[in-house]
Amino acid sequence: MKPLTLILCLIAILGSAASTFFYFQIDSAKEQLQQEAALTATRITELRTKLTEAAAQSDGLQKRLAELDSELGEAKTKASAADSRSTQLGRETGQLRTQLAAKTESAQALATELSQVKRELSQVKLSASTAAAEQSESDKTTIAVLQARITDLLAAAAKAPLRAVKPARTPKAADGSLLPPAADGISYQVVSIGANNAFVVINAGSAQGIADKQNLAISRNGQTLAEAVISSCQENYSIAQILTRSLQGGLSKGDLATFEQ
Repeated sequence: MKPLTLILCLIAILGSAASTFFYFQIDSAKEQLQQEAALTATRITELRTKLTEAAAQSDGLQKRLAELDSELGEAKTKASAADSRSTQLGRETGQLRTQLAAKTESAQALATELSQVKRELSQVKLSASTAAAEQSESDKTTIAVLQARITDLLAAAAKAPLRAVKPARTPKAADGSLLPPAADGISYQVVSIGANNAFVVINAGSAQGIADKQNLAISRNGQTLAEAVISSCQENYSIAQILTRSLQGGLSKGDLATFEQ
């Protein structure tokens, strides 16, 4: 009996030792598992936090992308407007250059005509200094007219209009012969008036087919104010002496001068 009892005791001791060993092993594994579970929970919390931050960043990036799209649209609109403005400025620059060229041409034409009038004035003054007494008054009238014309030309040159001005030429037929005088019924304008309505200067001359001794009527608003006769005809203007008996009222710049045959 004693050996069996001893064996049983040994078995019990071994079982107790094994139970103790396994208990400690299980407890250690349990603690390790709990630590790993805690670490996993912490990791999950961190990942959730990062996921929330990533979602917030994604929303911010989407908003920023929308803003950039809007800014890009505005930039394209501004670029289109800038291109249109650039094209418009190019057209305006071309127009200004054309106007400048026209003004330069107009100023040159006025300067040429002014030089011609000055030469005519010098010739008239020279002629007046040697002419007879009865011719003196006529020369004085012509000098006054030329001086008035010079004043008008200087004023016109100072504010030369922005339009092309072509030098007037004496009209000619196809065979080179001169055309006849201004046709009946054609009207021009009075640009200057002598003292006491003694004479007028009109803006037409030999270049328009006008000749000395032509008759004309001065009118305003359809009413005839006076009759006159061309006494001096230049290329681009003429002087007409008013027939005193025909004068029906004061004359003004802008009145119409209608030629008669």
